[in-house]
Amino acid sequence: MNIVSALILTILIEFVIYAIFIRKDYLLLLGYSLLINSITNPTMNIALSFSLNLIILEFIVFLVEIFLIKHLMKTKYQFAVLLSFVANLISLLIGLIFA
Repeated sequence: MNIVSALILTILIEFVIYAIFIRKDYLLLLGYSLLINSITNPTMNIALSFSLNLIILEFIVFLVEIFLIKHLMKTKYQFAVLLSFVANLISLLIGLIFA
């Protein structure tokens, strides 16, 4: 899968997760997914091209996305942790299937 396809798939998967958990403002959630993943996904793919460890990189993305979710979506910290974990776990597993 190429980098653009991976980005689009990640944006869509994580948007669906956000929509399931939040259940309102779907267009805004799509925008947040686009913004968040436009930062983290290409950065991670570039780092992977230098043969850095996938698990470590995914953990860093998880942490960065906690911060972004908490502040963009104005959620509580615990909810941001849960949302980041679920969204990243599912997008990682689906990405591994397509890899």
